[in-house]
Amino acid sequence: MRNISIWSTLALVLSFFSLAAVAQAPVLTLGDSSLRVYMGGRVKITSLFSQKRTFPSGTAYLLLPQDATGQESSYDINARASNLWFSFDGPRLGNMKLGGMMLFYFTASVASEDYGVLPSLLYVDLSNEKWRFAVGQQVDVFASRVPEMVDNYFAMAVSGCAGNSSRGQVRAERFVELGGGRLTITAALSEPITNYISGDLKNNTTDAGVPNIEAAIRYTSAKDPESLLDHAKIELGVSAVNGTYRIFRNNANGTNIRVNKPKVKGIAGEYAFSLGRKFGVQGEVYTGQAMGNYLGAIFQTTKGEFDKEIRSTGWWVEGAYHWCKGLQSRFGYGQDLCNEDDLDGSGILKNQTIFMNAIWDVSRLLQLSIEPTWRKTSYVVLKGNEGFGAMLAVTLRF
Repeated sequence: MRNISIWSTLALVLSFFSLAAVAQAPVLTLGDSSLRVYMGGRVKITSLFSQKRTFPSGTAYLLLPQDATGQESSYDINARASNLWFSFDGPRLGNMKLGGMMLFYFTASVASEDYGVLPSLLYVDLSNEKWRFAVGQQVDVFASRVPEMVDNYFAMAVSGCAGNSSRGQVRAERFVELGGGRLTITAALSEPITNYISGDLKNNTTDAGVPNIEAAIRYTSAKDPESLLDHAKIELGVSAVNGTYRIFRNNANGTNIRVNKPKVKGIAGEYAFSLGRKFGVQGEVYTGQAMGNYLGAIFQTTKGEFDKEIRSTGWWVEGAYHWCKGLQSRFGYGQDLCNEDDLDGSGILKNQTIFMNAIWDVSRLLQLSIEPTWRKTSYVVLKGNEGFGAMLAVTLRF
């Protein structure tokens, strides 16, 4: 079975080589003198083999507990990471310019094997050289840095890379030129949590009537024009989030017996350095509580009848080397660790990921990438698991 999977994947790669030879970049431009609309996207095919069963299938955030049968290898090939985007370049309003962005992934949710439409970005903004105001679905202000992995939309999530999910926001940003670089100060009011009603009505989760507060201060130095890296010589940032939500505890008849209000708190630091024109390092560290909704604490938020917040700490680091223009390799490590006392005797204690990859931009249209990984997931009661995996991706960009 494994040989069949390998050969089918190689055949898929060859088919995309032939397609790239005739494909053209179909950028759609619409508008009159005041509005322009651009369209693009990517068809991304990912093929994942893992020694151990991953969760979710096809996107390896963590490993499921050991299987008693010992038959734990898995294989998945899908196109759920494909996306379609629209960018809006609007008229000037005074000294500011109107714009916007729409980005859709073709998956039902981040933890689902089903295809669907997942709005990731849906916002409009007003900006100039000093200010930007935006409203709509946007990526978290908190802990926004992300490593360059093959599955890069939620890369290293629940292995130390918190944030990077998207939610409804009202955001304001101030840009200040400083020391040859730029200081960006960001504040946002954001959607606290997705409402949830359990089938037996015993556990209902809603917002508490107030938004989360997210804030960040980031410094970006001038970029070396000769550098092959995608970040500046120095990038430093600190961000934080504070909020709350409500959990309604009901009896078997659906009658409320208690309302718990968990507190969401987190602080993160991030960095990136260019060491010459080909090599760079970047990373992030966070600590907080009830961070599951921000892709921290290994998706866990609270525990017990009184919904005690689970505290967690995570970090990741990545090195990048560009062999030449269009060919790069990334290698890194990340881990997420929960406070065992907060898990109340069950749950996921620690999740770790090691990865290395090769990413080849064959042309402006075609990208090929391969990434071996090692993961280890530790549970409080259940047997932990560890093993190797490999992901191969073929991306056609337009």
